[in-house]
Amino acid sequence: MNPARTSLLALSLSLAGARAAAVDRVTRPYRCVQHIHRELPGLDAHVVLIDLHCPAVDVVATRPVDRHVSVSGFAQEYGAQIAINANFFDGSTCGLAMGDGRVWRDAYRDRCGASVAFGPREGGTRLAFFESVDQPTTCELGWARQVITGWPRLLDRGAVVFEPEEPIGMYRFHPRTAVGATPGGDTLVLAVVDGRRNGLAGMTSLGLIPLMEEFGASDAINLDGGGSTELYIVAEGGVVNRPSDRVERRVGNHLGIRVVDP
Repeated sequence: MNPARTSLLALSLSLAGARAAAVDRVTRPYRCVQHIHRELPGLDAHVVLIDLHCPAVDVVATRPVDRHVSVSGFAQEYGAQIAINANFFDGSTCGLAMGDGRVWRDAYRDRCGASVAFGPREGGTRLAFFESVDQPTTCELGWARQVITGWPRLLDRGAVVFEPEEPIGMYRFHPRTAVGATPGGDTLVLAVVDGRRNGLAGMTSLGLIPLMEEFGASDAINLDGGGSTELYIVAEGGVVNRPSDRVERRVGNHLGIRVVDP
């Protein structure tokens, strides 16, 4: 058996046992939004489920001019009730990024090519996962208004994606951020996993796969992690996880959820 598949099976079994012992705290901070906070020895994870058929929900990402601010700063500027960090970055974003229809023209290529686009549809929000590694400054989806990009792709229409070579840090434990969706793009799945503190190393990218699958995701992408990992929910006090830097980091770009008449 492929060693990566063996590792994934072991992780799945481990998570199954952990779920049996875990007591999830479930809240509904806004219309069409559910927040699950799971704590148990060695794991501190937040999962947010957003109904994309809900007309009250709007998805927004960072415009190029608003780069390199904290997640809370982005949320406040854009009027987002929920926000996470997005692309890996170094000056500009690693891979394709778009905010309010404005593409980051100075994005760099590297290997960041697992993208997800958002745009309007009747009565809700449309999304699509696609590959953009060869086009980090162009989006060919005419309907797209917001795009974020990560690496590696974790799930592709229900299939587990295994990279032919080890992505940096994929098999190492770190704080993690991921974005996914259920089949048909009905529900957006955001996951934030804390780490880098005593008794809590974080999670591998492989570990994110069964976590995302548990909450129904058929497509999922690993985003920037480490000290950048952050989840912000206004109705629950702001920053709800524990960033490993102990302070908010200024990150390249962001993904936010606005809820009309929350």
